[in-house]
Amino acid sequence: MKKYDWLKVVVIVQAIGMVALAAVVVWHYLPYFAGSGKSGAANQLQGEGHADDEVVAVIADKEILRQQLIEELLELYGDQTLEQMLVHQAIQMAAEEKGIALSADELSQALAEAISGYESEEQYFEMMKNQFGLSQKRVMSDIRDHALLIKIATHDVAVSDEQINAFLVEKQAELEPKQKLTLSWILSDTYDEALQIVNELSEGAEFAEMAIEHSIDPYSAAHGGSLGEIESDDPFYDRGMLTEAEQMEVGTISGPIETEDGYAIIRLLGRKTEAARSEAELREWARLQLALQQVGPLSEVKQQLLNHYVTVIRK
Repeated sequence: MKKYDWLKVVVIVQAIGMVALAAVVVWHYLPYFAGSGKSGAANQLQGEGHADDEVVAVIADKEILRQQLIEELLELYGDQTLEQMLVHQAIQMAAEEKGIALSADELSQALAEAISGYESEEQYFEMMKNQFGLSQKRVMSDIRDHALLIKIATHDVAVSDEQINAFLVEKQAELEPKQKLTLSWILSDTYDEALQIVNELSEGAEFAEMAIEHSIDPYSAAHGGSLGEIESDDPFYDRGMLTEAEQMEVGTISGPIETEDGYAIIRLLGRKTEAARSEAELREWARLQLALQQVGPLSEVKQQLLNHYVTVIRK
């Protein structure tokens, strides 16, 4: 799993809870939304009135009741899902109260940050769907909430021009346009295994097929060895491997390269230098970073919103 997946895991776990509880709600309240013209088969499936003692499954001679299912799901996901729902509503209320909205450009930028490290939006949404069961609509809702929360948190924070100027000087090296490398790799346990793979590649074997068959990195192997787009100074990848990749021609293969995780064979698929940001974009970025430093953790901002807007919680 790439570093970006680990950074998002908390949000993803909360969203999984939302999906689980949504299934319970739909199941439990379906009769109240269904029309009166249901077929006999639908009536048989849904049961009369969805009584709590309705049997929803049978394993061997043991019956699983609807109420047991609901209680189990609520115990597993109820608290975190309820909190996620309340946070969503609180963010919307605070934004409306403060007259804050998220523009299309701001949402696009938030999405671009979320998919950083993936080859495309499609690959990112596919990963979220396949690994976590999250629809594109659900993922976009979480991204939108997070971006809106940041605007709410920093809306009333004062940052001076002098602070921005000093911050930009301090971060000057980090703000230089970065080179981005599109890489695939095959990771092996031993040098000999990696060398054998290199030999087969030199004889015409397909890189993606070899990655699927031989790589010990399961996530990238499932995508033909793809690591997506990586910044050339990314601290989460082996420095020696990235240095080698910087010197390669696009389309070529190099290895074995010793890394902390094993021996890597890499293929450079593309190289580009990101566009330089305008002065206005840099100053807005600096203002936001400085404002967030004053605000503190966004988790505390969420809790403040909950304290302000939530009046009753019944469990």
